[in-house]
Amino acid sequence: MKKLFFVCLMMMLAGSAWAKWVMYDETETNTFYYDPATIRKDGNMRQVWALLNWRKRDKDGVMSHRLRYEYDCKQERYRLLAITTHSEPMARGETLLQNLDTPWIDIAPATTAEAMFKIVCSK
Repeated sequence: MKKLFFVCLMMMLAGSAWAKWVMYDETETNTFYYDPATIRKDGNMRQVWALLNWRKRDKDGVMSHRLRYEYDCKQERYRLLAITTHSEPMARGETLLQNLDTPWIDIAPATTAEAMFKIVCSK
């Protein structure tokens, strides 16, 4: 029984390694991904897991962020529900920080937020 518990725990912790990340945007400093299998729909609301990779490690040692977004498709806004920062690309390595829940932010045109908004709200 202990062995089964340990295997289940390791599967939950390694979830980002098994995600099917799809690139949806890129800048000079970042590459942005999302996992289509994690899009959840509830009326006009959508939730999705996303991943941001930095091209260079920042001053705090961060190379990637794993983020849980919520989008309000009717009011064209989003908020961050969860974030973890990681020492390696693709949400691998040491987890450096965890934070939860931000206020709603309006979707600005021609931004990465708008690119993801269009993907999740079209589902």
